[in-house]
Amino acid sequence: MKASFTGMFLQLLILILGRGIQVHAVTIVTAKVGETITLPCEAEKRVDLYLVTWRLEINENDKKQLISFSPKTNITTDKEFPRYKDRLILNKDLSLKILDVGVQDEKKFSCSTVMASDMAESVVHVKVYKQPTSPVIEQPAPFLIAGKLQQVGVCVVKNIYPPGKISWQYNSQDLDSNSPGVRIVNSSVVNSKHSYNLTSILEYTPSRNEGRISFRCQVTYFEDLDRNATKVSPSVDMFVHYNTSKISLQVSPAQDVLEGTTVLLSCSGDGYPQPTKFTFTKNGEEKAVDVDILELSDVREGNSGEYACSQPENPDLKDALNITVHYLNLTMSPSESVSRMVGENLTLECIAFSSGTLDVTLMKKNKANPNPLVVKSLQYAHAGNYTCQAKVKEVKEMKREKSIIIRVEGKPKVTKLTKRVVNKAKVITCVVEGFPKPVVQWSINGTSPKEEPVKDKRSQWVHKITVKPSENITVTCTAINIHGEDQYSVNLTAMRFREPADESLEQDSSDPKNNSDKSSGGNRAKVIVGVIIGLLIAAFIAGMIYWLYKKKSKTNERGTADEFKKINKGDNNHTSGSSAV
Repeated sequence: MKASFTGMFLQLLILILGRGIQVHAVTIVTAKVGETITLPCEAEKRVDLYLVTWRLEINENDKKQLISFSPKTNITTDKEFPRYKDRLILNKDLSLKILDVGVQDEKKFSCSTVMASDMAESVVHVKVYKQPTSPVIEQPAPFLIAGKLQQVGVCVVKNIYPPGKISWQYNSQDLDSNSPGVRIVNSSVVNSKHSYNLTSILEYTPSRNEGRISFRCQVTYFEDLDRNATKVSPSVDMFVHYNTSKISLQVSPAQDVLEGTTVLLSCSGDGYPQPTKFTFTKNGEEKAVDVDILELSDVREGNSGEYACSQPENPDLKDALNITVHYLNLTMSPSESVSRMVGENLTLECIAFSSGTLDVTLMKKNKANPNPLVVKSLQYAHAGNYTCQAKVKEVKEMKREKSIIIRVEGKPKVTKLTKRVVNKAKVITCVVEGFPKPVVQWSINGTSPKEEPVKDKRSQWVHKITVKPSENITVTCTAINIHGEDQYSVNLTAMRFREPADESLEQDSSDPKNNSDKSSGGNRAKVIVGVIIGLLIAAFIAGMIYWLYKKKSKTNERGTADEFKKINKGDNNHTSGSSAV
């Protein structure tokens, strides 16, 4: 049977060669690796179809038969190619099904039909593609240096067919491979699966103002006759490093550096990453190394000066500024609280030194005094708390205060000794001055009376006693302190008599020394003078009565004598009321 079939095929072949072959247009079929595809047979097929043959084009001059079928005999002949073993199926419509398509199947296949009087052929071009793995950027640079061409990374795409194309993106924008500072090197290799592994190396020259930048790569691959697809890698971010070209020194607080505060000097550079190690100097003298902040605590006048910072590896690149520490020193002369005696001289002065314009005031109880305050003769009124207030006009926050106490001491002095009748009693008041506070002692004819509570007023103290004398007495007020004593006395008459002075019985002499025992004797002299005057007046009246008596008749002598007695009795009563008791 095989021989007869071969003979028929030869006859048909001669017939076809004699008549020519009708060739139809090429059909293209695309397939993804691993899929099953069907190749249509577009060759003419009539009822007198004698034979259908599918062949594989090895090259233009070499076609290998894969499978054939004779409708007349219903016989299928399958050539055993190892590559297609168990992978070919001839369908009833004479189309050819290929299982598990691979890259090696990207060929031209032809379908030939033989009729009784004609022969036709159609060609099917199989295009195979394989989706690649997602691109990955390997060996990414940790950072880029401004102005230097460096490798950014290597984009790797595996198992792609056909090879496809890798491109790069910069900050999500397509990167032109022809741009200055850009260099891209692409390469591909065939792997064991007959597909391609692609690599693309990107080199880039950044500028110092780019900061943080990102890169990613994408692959464009064939997916159908009229469609390409892309896959994109994850982004790779990196920073552009560049050297410092400028250094900046800043001070905090920026204004009015006050004495006693803390000052921070911070140094920074415009490079990236920002430098953190600097050298600080003051007036050219090194203060700190390998730090970016210099702290000055409790600053004083001596901290004023020019401060500078620079990079250790580049000392010529630096920044400097002047710092003026505003200060205010305040003292008083005398510097501490002092004690002086009454009548001594004293000079009190506020002494201030400052970095600015000063406003100095010497105060006592919210009252301004001259500065310096010069006192030629101290009195008790000069004692008290004195405060120096100083401020710098240019710096509102800068103020100082200092206080001292001036004590004025002196021997006790009785400045006032008075007597007054109050509620049928006699109140004796003794006003004493002196410092330290004098101790006051009272004496009535040598005895000690009970004293009422003391009232203080600055350096004066008021002492009182209340008595109801039944006879004439002498009251003495004695004041004593460490510097000495003073003593004065006053005479009082008995309560049944009126004092020879006014009814208030208050005697207030500007000089108490004139009211001592001499003052008491003077009171007695006044009483005597009053008695003498009274006697003279009585004598004058008696003379007048006698003259009238002589002039009148002497008829009623007894009656005249009685009248004289009455007048004389009235004169005696007047003298008694005026005399001191």
